[in-house]
Amino acid sequence: MILLQFIVVLFFLYLGMRVGGIGVGFAGGAGVMVLCALGATPR
Repeated sequence: MILLQFIVVLFFLYLGMRVGGIGVGFAGGAGVMVLCALGATPR
């Protein structure tokens, strides 16, 4: 599960880098939503 979460984080970092500007914030928010949907919780 940790590997899947790491891949999701890397994907959304890459997506935010490609979009730039306000897209970085949107990509970060989308990444958090996906991680929550996968069942990740803050520790």
